[in-house]
Amino acid sequence: SAEMPFGGVKDSGYGSEGGPEAIEAYLNVRSVAVMNV
Repeated sequence: SAEMPFGGVKDSGYGSEGGPEAIEAYLNVRSVAVMNV
């Protein structure tokens, strides 16, 4: 389930929290302007 933080106890849940799909849930895209004065 996408709402569950961990997928399983053994190898069945391996990668469910650290995979690319899970990481995208924690990211927000933002633009940053840097000015050298």
